[in-house]
Amino acid sequence: VYIRDSVIGFHEDFGFEVIEAENGRIGLERFEQENPDLVLCDLRMPEVDGLEVLSSITEINPKIPIIIVSGAGNIADTVEALRLGAWDYIIKPVQDMNVLYHAVDKAFERSRLLREKEIYQKDLETANAELKQSLDTLESARDHLVQSEKMAALGELVAGVAHEINTPVGVGVTA
Repeated sequence: VYIRDSVIGFHEDFGFEVIEAENGRIGLERFEQENPDLVLCDLRMPEVDGLEVLSSITEINPKIPIIIVSGAGNIADTVEALRLGAWDYIIKPVQDMNVLYHAVDKAFERSRLLREKEIYQKDLETANAELKQSLDTLESARDHLVQSEKMAALGELVAGVAHEINTPVGVGVTA
């Protein structure tokens, strides 16, 4: 409780709005109700442990930054947490709260960059679709122009042949 209170106070001092939960079950309920921008989670919690919370949250929203802050210190838990989608893992007790602030700041920065990448990708896909449509229109216009040029050449050929035939026939009729 002391560590949770100090983490909450630290983040509130930096202007963050903090939603706390005393166990994993309540944490999941609050996550679904509040839809936070970031989750700080311990691994050892009553009712629902941190790995289950992590797994549930990443299933609901795989893009949410989750930072594990745990005193478990077990390398297997650390690896499992990162495999399940944790963005960072900090061992408590946190001696320097700036380490936690840096992890939160980097998670928000990464989240922002991922959102920007998604927007740029959608814009690029839209531009690509527009370019493809323009290319299709140009190809259609080119095909139409080629067909028109063929018809014009055929018309000139027919006119030339008609002239070549009309001249001797006209001379013959005149004679």
